[in-house]
Amino acid sequence: MERGDRIEAMNLTEAVPAKPGTNQKLLDEDARWQLVQRIIASEGFQRASQLRSILVYATRLAILRPSEVLSEYEVACKILGRRPDFNPANDNIVRAQFSHLRNKLKHYFDTEGREEPLILTFPRGSYLPAFAPGTDRHRPHAGTDSQAEESEQGAAGSDAPARRQEQLSTLLNWKLASALLVNVIFIAGTVWYVRSQTLKAGHVEPQPAANAFVDFLGRSIGEVTIVVPDTSLAIIQQVAQSNLSLSDYVSKDFPQTEADKVSDPAEKQTILSLGSFRTTSVNEAMIAVDFLDTLKRAGVYGTIRYARDLHVQDLNQDNTILIGGPNSDPWTSLFADRINFRHVDDLKHDLHCFENVHPAHGEQSRYINTYDNQSLGYVDVALTENPSQTGYALLINGADLQTNEAAARFLLHGRLPQEITSVLSRKDVRYFELFLRGKHLAGEAVDSFELVAFRLK
Repeated sequence: MERGDRIEAMNLTEAVPAKPGTNQKLLDEDARWQLVQRIIASEGFQRASQLRSILVYATRLAILRPSEVLSEYEVACKILGRRPDFNPANDNIVRAQFSHLRNKLKHYFDTEGREEPLILTFPRGSYLPAFAPGTDRHRPHAGTDSQAEESEQGAAGSDAPARRQEQLSTLLNWKLASALLVNVIFIAGTVWYVRSQTLKAGHVEPQPAANAFVDFLGRSIGEVTIVVPDTSLAIIQQVAQSNLSLSDYVSKDFPQTEADKVSDPAEKQTILSLGSFRTTSVNEAMIAVDFLDTLKRAGVYGTIRYARDLHVQDLNQDNTILIGGPNSDPWTSLFADRINFRHVDDLKHDLHCFENVHPAHGEQSRYINTYDNQSLGYVDVALTENPSQTGYALLINGADLQTNEAAARFLLHGRLPQEITSVLSRKDVRYFELFLRGKHLAGEAVDSFELVAFRLK
């Protein structure tokens, strides 16, 4: 075990006080505890600090207090650093992390731990581990089947049918309803459901060879949180003709603040109602799914989060992929001083462009996005440090939904220019920024893509 892992285990040991007469020596002599120490020291858990923390905490509680139950709230607040107002109905971080933990454990017992005398699993519906003799390894690992994953991944995105029907009926009365129905009401959970049904039907997806971009992420970012944009926020700002700051966004009353900026009663009601929606575009939801699947094949486990459910500690503790610009994900503003091509989306002056902060020879100082029959849109892809400098943040910040989707598809599955492939294959490169341009007909997918400029750090 590495020294860092040993310190982590010792710190978490203090988090669950022992009953009188129980001491650390007895814990260290327990075969179940010894198994956990081998697991967290294994290669598969080296870059999964949160999963190690969960495993250590849950196992100690199971050994020292076998009659107690570990709740989702306790995991969120005591292990994952969530605030006391944590609401599992709005934040699926615990369920998602346990889904990853079950997958990691299955992989461990199939590889490094195949000769272990004990098997550790987390049964579905429980956050405490179960132990069985190693002779039971031929039995399915509880909670690792596709049904369990679908339940956990779709939990946050599903709404009661009656409530959804009521909300949609209300939307139909608003004068912006047609735009809303065309561009949003595609929830990431719905994408997961459709995908699961496809897999159940026996569809086998092709497994393309990883390109230099995927290889780079596979060896660089480890565990990752993929953040889908807040499309409701983007429409709220369009209605209010305003640009919301991050400090305003994290305020719970930001819909009311934006509603106060308009005088039309219908627009006020639109803004307030959208404040209760958690929607993202189908394009960007599919980007998240594509990243999740592609990175998983490269050995990177991820979870999908919604921008409005994110907390600053997530960005400080985790590696993240942020999809969308400041108008749909204000968290990207935390990285504004670390990127060269900055997205300007000034609704009041109808200015939509990228500013080139430090133009190189032959580059423009400003790249204008155009929206007509032949749209021209840009996207900036930047990999940089997270705010605490303990991990990474990958930003995909495009002019529109089609450009974001095309950029992700190009990076994950496309044939990259040789100059980019050569750079990303170097072992000394840690951070980069790619500035891309896409063209497409109005309402259609991007049909051509090219590299405009790149920066290395």
